[in-house]
Amino acid sequence: MRAHVAFNRRISDAYRHLGIVAPEVSPVFGPGQFVMVRPPFSVDPLLPRAFSIYRITPPADGTGPTVEILYKVLGKGTQCLSRMEDGQELEILGPLGNSFSLQDRVDTALLVAGGIGVPPIAALARHLRNPSSTIRNCVVFLGGKTSQDVLCVKDFEEARATLHVATEDGSAGIRGLITDVLEPFLRTSGLGSRTIFTCGPPGMLAAVARLAERHEIHCQTAVEANMACGFGACMGCAIEARSNGLGPTYKLVCKDGPVFDSRELVW
Repeated sequence: MRAHVAFNRRISDAYRHLGIVAPEVSPVFGPGQFVMVRPPFSVDPLLPRAFSIYRITPPADGTGPTVEILYKVLGKGTQCLSRMEDGQELEILGPLGNSFSLQDRVDTALLVAGGIGVPPIAALARHLRNPSSTIRNCVVFLGGKTSQDVLCVKDFEEARATLHVATEDGSAGIRGLITDVLEPFLRTSGLGSRTIFTCGPPGMLAAVARLAERHEIHCQTAVEANMACGFGACMGCAIEARSNGLGPTYKLVCKDGPVFDSRELVW
């Protein structure tokens, strides 16, 4: 559907905050869902890009909901996006995919995120503030290479979450990987039944999944992948899943995910 840029703000040298006014987009979404975005009639880049939804704000002056995403300027697609100005048109499709599932009988949500994997986790933290949520405690673990990669700190503070930060260069929080903080926490904390919700780079997801399995904690993983369509037609986002012994099994991030039980996937 056609939409237009409401704002395209600079967060840091690498990150941007984009608002897209899209009258036909549903204002309701589940944390973990995503949208496909591209400039209209674009030949280069031809294909849209997938972005996790950070939040959707209500319509203003009858113009339609504003879909907000955070993105990192990396390749040709995000470089093109970073140059878009207020009022310019683009195309958006979504919300797509599934979302994090909030289970009963869970006392503590452990939210683990790194880099551009933080926005869907921030969306989840806001969702957990809902009075109907049965989860009593929210503990957040944010990781990144540098302090610039530590996003949405204010969102987690407003959600009244306990926050732990680690960066590889030590410019924010402790020096090291976020799993260096998570592992001792899992060994020593006594916060009742727990579920891990995580999104971030593949290496971090694999490490978190192994920790969850070792400590017998349920872990929901939001996987990021390059995709061309967003709804299962192109088959470009296939990832290997654990098989039943009859040969390799694959799932599509866009159609079967992006949120998976970490035990479903091959790490």
